[in-house]
Amino acid sequence: MTPSAKSVFYFGIYLTLVGLTLLFIPNLFLSLIGVENTSEIWIRLAGILLIALSVYYIVAVKHQLSIIFKVTAFIRCTIIIFFSVFVYLEMMEPVMLIFGAIDFAGGVWTYLAMKKEGIW
Repeated sequence: MTPSAKSVFYFGIYLTLVGLTLLFIPNLFLSLIGVENTSEIWIRLAGILLIALSVYYIVAVKHQLSIIFKVTAFIRCTIIIFFSVFVYLEMMEPVMLIFGAIDFAGGVWTYLAMKKEGIW
Protein backbone atom coordinates (compact mmCIF):
# COMPACT_ATOMS: atom_id res chain seq x y z
CA MET A 1 0.00 0.00 0.00
CA THR A 2 1.41 3.39 -0.98
CA PRO A 3 1.83 6.10 1.67
CA SER A 4 -1.01 8.14 0.16
CA ALA A 5 -3.27 5.07 0.16
CA LYS A 6 -2.38 4.43 3.80
CA SER A 7 -3.36 7.98 4.75
CA VAL A 8 -6.75 7.59 3.07
CA PHE A 9 -7.23 4.10 4.51
CA TYR A 10 -6.56 5.31 8.05
CA PHE A 11 -8.93 8.21 7.51
CA GLY A 12 -11.57 5.72 6.37
CA ILE A 13 -11.06 3.72 9.58
CA TYR A 14 -11.30 6.93 11.63
CA LEU A 15 -14.59 7.82 9.91
CA THR A 16 -15.90 4.30 10.53
CA LEU A 17 -15.15 4.55 14.24
CA VAL A 18 -16.69 8.00 14.62
CA GLY A 19 -19.69 6.92 12.52
CA LEU A 20 -20.28 3.78 14.60
CA THR A 21 -20.05 5.84 17.78
CA LEU A 22 -22.60 8.34 16.47
CA LEU A 23 -24.87 5.56 15.30
CA PHE A 24 -24.85 3.36 18.39
CA ILE A 25 -23.73 5.50 21.35
CA PRO A 26 -24.20 9.10 20.20
CA ASN A 27 -24.63 10.63 23.64
CA LEU A 28 -21.31 9.20 24.81
CA PHE A 29 -19.66 10.99 21.92
CA LEU A 30 -21.59 14.21 22.58
CA SER A 31 -20.71 14.07 26.27
CA LEU A 32 -17.02 13.66 25.48
CA ILE A 33 -17.01 16.82 23.39
CA GLY A 34 -19.15 18.81 25.80
CA VAL A 35 -22.26 18.99 23.66
CA GLU A 36 -25.75 18.52 25.09
CA ASN A 37 -27.15 15.01 24.71
CA THR A 38 -29.91 14.44 22.21
CA SER A 39 -32.52 11.86 21.39
CA GLU A 40 -33.08 13.29 17.93
CA ILE A 41 -32.36 11.12 14.92
CA TRP A 42 -29.97 13.56 13.19
CA ILE A 43 -26.95 12.38 15.15
CA ARG A 44 -27.50 8.76 14.15
CA LEU A 45 -28.06 9.81 10.52
CA ALA A 46 -24.72 11.63 10.66
CA GLY A 47 -23.18 8.37 11.87
CA ILE A 48 -24.64 6.44 8.93
CA LEU A 49 -23.33 9.05 6.50
CA LEU A 50 -19.83 8.87 8.00
CA ILE A 51 -19.86 5.08 7.73
CA ALA A 52 -21.02 5.30 4.11
CA LEU A 53 -18.29 7.82 3.33
CA SER A 54 -15.70 5.60 4.97
CA VAL A 55 -16.65 2.77 2.60
CA TYR A 56 -15.88 5.04 -0.38
CA TYR A 57 -12.45 5.79 1.05
CA ILE A 58 -11.64 2.16 1.72
CA VAL A 59 -12.78 1.12 -1.77
CA ALA A 60 -10.72 3.95 -3.28
CA VAL A 61 -7.68 2.60 -1.45
CA LYS A 62 -8.32 -0.94 -2.66
CA HIS A 63 -8.40 0.30 -6.26
CA GLN A 64 -5.68 2.96 -5.83
CA LEU A 65 -8.04 5.69 -7.11
CA SER A 66 -5.65 8.60 -6.93
CA ILE A 67 -8.29 11.07 -8.14
CA ILE A 68 -10.29 10.30 -4.99
CA PHE A 69 -7.13 10.78 -2.92
CA LYS A 70 -6.66 14.24 -4.48
CA VAL A 71 -10.27 15.25 -3.92
CA THR A 72 -10.34 14.06 -0.33
CA ALA A 73 -7.03 15.79 0.45
CA PHE A 74 -8.46 19.09 -0.77
CA ILE A 75 -11.83 18.69 0.95
CA ARG A 76 -10.32 17.61 4.28
CA CYS A 77 -8.04 20.66 4.23
CA THR A 78 -11.06 22.97 3.87
CA ILE A 79 -13.13 21.51 6.73
CA ILE A 80 -11.19 23.55 9.30
CA ILE A 81 -12.30 26.74 7.54
CA PHE A 82 -15.98 25.83 7.76
CA PHE A 83 -15.67 24.68 11.35
CA SER A 84 -13.87 27.90 12.28
CA VAL A 85 -16.63 30.00 10.74
CA PHE A 86 -19.30 27.96 12.54
CA VAL A 87 -17.48 28.43 15.85
CA TYR A 88 -17.05 32.15 15.18
CA LEU A 89 -20.78 32.46 14.47
CA GLU A 90 -21.47 30.48 17.67
CA MET A 91 -23.26 27.79 15.71
CA MET A 92 -20.90 25.08 16.96
CA GLU A 93 -18.85 24.37 20.07
CA PRO A 94 -15.13 25.27 19.83
CA VAL A 95 -14.17 21.69 20.76
CA MET A 96 -15.27 20.69 17.26
CA LEU A 97 -12.16 22.44 15.93
CA ILE A 98 -10.26 19.37 17.11
CA PHE A 99 -12.08 17.33 14.47
CA GLY A 100 -11.44 20.03 11.89
CA ALA A 101 -7.76 19.88 12.79
CA ILE A 102 -7.75 16.09 12.40
CA ASP A 103 -9.31 16.46 8.94
CA PHE A 104 -6.77 19.14 8.01
CA ALA A 105 -3.80 17.09 9.22
CA GLY A 106 -5.05 14.04 7.33
CA GLY A 107 -5.57 16.07 4.18
CA VAL A 108 -2.05 17.49 4.39
CA TRP A 109 -0.67 14.00 5.02
CA THR A 110 -2.40 12.69 1.89
CA TYR A 111 -1.27 15.68 -0.18
CA LEU A 112 2.37 15.41 0.91
CA ALA A 113 2.39 11.64 0.32
CA MET A 114 0.96 12.08 -3.17
CA LYS A 115 3.42 14.83 -3.96
CA LYS A 116 6.30 12.60 -2.84
CA GLU A 117 4.92 9.75 -4.96
CA GLY A 118 4.75 12.07 -7.98
CA ILE A 119 0.98 11.70 -8.44
CA TRP A 120 -0.09 15.20 -7.39
